[in-house]
Amino acid sequence: MSSITRLVGTACVATFTLSNISHAVSTPSAATAAGDDAMQRMQEQLDELKRSNESQAQEIDALKSQNGESWLTAQRAQQIRGIVTDALSDSSTRTSFQSDGATAGYDKNFFMASADGNYRLNIEGQLQSRFAYSYQPNNALTSAQRTGKGDIQNEYGFELRRVKLNFFGHVFDPSWTYRIQFAYERDGQNSGQPLSFEDVFVQKALGEGFFVRMGQWKNIFNVEENTSSRTQQFAERSVVNQYFSTKFTQGILLGWESEDIRAYGSYNDGGGNRNLAEVQGTGNPTSFAFTGRAEYRLDGAWGQFKDMQGWRGSPFAAMIGAGMNWQRAGGVPPAGRRTIGNGQLSPTQTNEVTLLTYTADLNLRGDGWSFWTAFLGNYLYNGGSTARDLGVEGALSYGAVAQGGVFVTDALELIARYEYLGVDSHQKASSTNSALSQQSLNIATVGFNYYFNKNAVKFTLDGGYAFNAVQFSNGLFGESIAGADWRATNTGEGNGEVVLRAQMQLLF
Repeated sequence: MSSITRLVGTACVATFTLSNISHAVSTPSAATAAGDDAMQRMQEQLDELKRSNESQAQEIDALKSQNGESWLTAQRAQQIRGIVTDALSDSSTRTSFQSDGATAGYDKNFFMASADGNYRLNIEGQLQSRFAYSYQPNNALTSAQRTGKGDIQNEYGFELRRVKLNFFGHVFDPSWTYRIQFAYERDGQNSGQPLSFEDVFVQKALGEGFFVRMGQWKNIFNVEENTSSRTQQFAERSVVNQYFSTKFTQGILLGWESEDIRAYGSYNDGGGNRNLAEVQGTGNPTSFAFTGRAEYRLDGAWGQFKDMQGWRGSPFAAMIGAGMNWQRAGGVPPAGRRTIGNGQLSPTQTNEVTLLTYTADLNLRGDGWSFWTAFLGNYLYNGGSTARDLGVEGALSYGAVAQGGVFVTDALELIARYEYLGVDSHQKASSTNSALSQQSLNIATVGFNYYFNKNAVKFTLDGGYAFNAVQFSNGLFGESIAGADWRATNTGEGNGEVVLRAQMQLLF
């Protein structure tokens, strides 16, 4: 490139000189003053410069024919780099439609935030697509069902178990947080329920680990329900969980989280009473409801208990917890909330009753393995004549779940679960499928998970077998067993029900 530069420079000088000489020759006064000799010398110089210029032009043309347009590449590249640098500098302040330098991107979830960090919106979603198969034994069906046209003994097909969108973040400063979660309501009765609210609350950090929350949230009661559906080991939570789960509620909560202890207490509308207007015109569904839970971290990190899995390479972690929910059913359940927790003791009869529900659990994690177990119970008391006549006054329910998994490769996990439920009351088991009827239930479930990207993309296959007839359709606080793809007996009999589930999950 240096030889090309010198040639171009020499050619430019020669052209400039030639122009000056030509101008001098064309001026009559200068030619006359210098005489014929001067004219001759100038003509000789002019001829020499022309020859030199022609030679250099030929050399430049030869170099251009060999290198094409590459002799200007460096200069062009330098100019282009300057333009790009200026454009990037300008775009760094235009990452959003705001003029204050707000940012957006992906950091574990999609987000938008102000430049000073005082405002942030995170967006995440969940999709669970499932194939489910349910087999109900012959003696669990009525004679009309056995002779009907439809083969209801075997039910199977595809479903969208969960489709959720979650918006969360903070406003004003990081101490003011919020969450708004929508969920598509998968409907076992095919009545076309729409998208609905789940978590909807505002929370304020008070310092020293304390915070206060107001709104609607999944009641902080038992460990299985409070572990997100995003990180479960099985395609669905246990049937025992469906029986005792208090699900979502509305109220106010005070929480405290420290290095080793977490504790939560709330005054609320009662288990299973989400998206409910308080003033009904006929009375409150609950007279009062209090919920509390405490957890103690024995080893490991709190973050390890967000997942049910014990990933390979993770350290040992252990946690114990206990919780209680105490509520007085008002005996006037509104439409859509006809649950025992609101005083609905039979399909036709209501009564004010008090429920004390409690749980204790142990959670363990290790390098490629996990195990947890929980005990749950409920005592129904302080009912009136209707509760006594139905034989459910003083009814005692108790259950247990034990579950674990082991990784055989980095991506493949084998899983197993056993669950037991017992109900001690004076109401005989029947086709009414009451959660308070005298009954017992044993279910074993096994399967595996294949993790393409941990819980963000995974495939689950599991199968469960019920050693006893499933005697209830809905739990104490209205949670349906249809969500777990199980069916209640239609006759009060029928051990040997089978459920198979294959599920694909995607998180974003």
